[in-house]
Amino acid sequence: MEYETSQDRWAKVLPMLPILAACLGSSLLGASAIFVRLSDLGPIATAFYRIMFALPLLAIWMVWEQKQGYLLSKFPQKDYLGLVAAGLFFALDLTFWYWSIDYTSIVNSTLFNNTAAFFVPIITWVLYRERQSPIFFLAVLVCFIGCACLMADSLTVSISNIWGDAVALLSGMMVALYLIALRRVREDISTGYLMFWTAMVSVFFLGIFAFLVGEHFWPMTIKDFVSIFGQAILVHVLGQGLLAFSLGKVPANYVALILFLAPATAGVLGWGVYDESLSVLKLAGIALIVVSILSIRKKM
Repeated sequence: MEYETSQDRWAKVLPMLPILAACLGSSLLGASAIFVRLSDLGPIATAFYRIMFALPLLAIWMVWEQKQGYLLSKFPQKDYLGLVAAGLFFALDLTFWYWSIDYTSIVNSTLFNNTAAFFVPIITWVLYRERQSPIFFLAVLVCFIGCACLMADSLTVSISNIWGDAVALLSGMMVALYLIALRRVREDISTGYLMFWTAMVSVFFLGIFAFLVGEHFWPMTIKDFVSIFGQAILVHVLGQGLLAFSLGKVPANYVALILFLAPATAGVLGWGVYDESLSVLKLAGIALIVVSILSIRKKM
C-alpha cells in the first residue's frame, strides 16, 4: 500500500516543489567540502560519523511520520532489499570518492564523482529498457563541461593519476546506482523512513570499511565536531533528505543532472568562505550548468 505524506500533498499543490527540493538538496551537498576540510579524522571515519550523528534526527523524522499515520511500522515490511542496496551504494560512493583522493587530485576526484548523470540513463536502459533522448545527453555533456570549467585551474591530466581517476569514476557509478535504488523504493515508502533505514545500512558498512583500512575513530577535536555536525544536519538530513523526497516525483536521471549544482555551489562557497578566486571561466561553468538544467526541465 502506498502512503501519501505531507510532502506528497505539497507536491500536488506546488508541481515545482520536487524540482526545487532537488536543486536545494544538491546545493547543500556542495557545502560538504567546506565541512570536510575542517575534520582531522580519516575521510571514511568522517563519513561514518556524519551519518551516525544524523541518525537521531532521521529517527525523529520517521517517528513523526508514523504518528501522522504515514507509516504502519517503523521497521521494514517490504522493499528491504532496495533499502539495503541504496545504503550499500551510498557507503561505497563515499568510500571510493575519499579513497580516490589519495591517488589523484581533489579536483579530478570531484569531477569524475559527478558523472552519475551519464551512468543513470545507461543503467536504467540496460536494466529497465528506459531510453533517453539525445537532447538529455547533450545537456549532461554541457553540465560536465561546465563542471570542468569550474575546476580548470587545478585539473590535471597525468598517467600517474589514472588509478585515482578510475576509482573516482567508479564512485560516480555508485552515485547512479544509489539514485536508481532510491527512486525504485521511494515510490512506495515515505522520505523519513527511507532516509533512516538507508542511513542505518550505510553507517554499518562505513564502519566496516574504516576499520579495514585502519582509520581511527578517536580522538575528536572541536573542529571535528563542527565538521561532522555540519555534514550530518545540513548535508545529510537536509541535503540528502531533499533529494530523497524529490525522487518520489522526479526521474532519477534528472536528479542526477541537478547534482551538477553541487560543484557549482562548492565553487561559490569556496570564494565566499576561503576567498578562492571566482574567475570568468568559473562563472561561465556555473552558467552552463544552470542553463542546461533549466533547458531540459520541460522535456522530463
